[in-house]
Amino acid sequence: MRIDVFDGRTVKKILRWALWIPIGAILVLFLVANRRLVSLSLDPFSTTDPAFATFPLPLWLWLALFFFIGIGLGGFGMWLSGRELRLRAKADRLELKAMKKTQESEMVQSPPPPPPTLEMSDR
Repeated sequence: MRIDVFDGRTVKKILRWALWIPIGAILVLFLVANRRLVSLSLDPFSTTDPAFATFPLPLWLWLALFFFIGIGLGGFGMWLSGRELRLRAKADRLELKAMKKTQESEMVQSPPPPPPTLEMSDR
């Protein structure tokens, strides 16, 4: 008789589905419920005739647009913050390359050491 026990990967898959199915359902309901056209305004003083307003789009489209803009800006910020590490890695690669080159030139210039000999003592 064989008893199958869930391993860690199976439990993670079940929990992942149990988490993402309700989130996806809520997201779809939100997108369907917010189909009306809205225009975004950056004028806090005049709500009826704003000085600057965007063209009307569905609310879900504005939210998705700003979500992806945020992901892009976050990725760009992460890339910028890794600049120092990338420069240090490049310097280390160049230093290693130079060390290998000098090691190879030293091996070519110097003769190989003599083979070790076993000396017998008369004790």
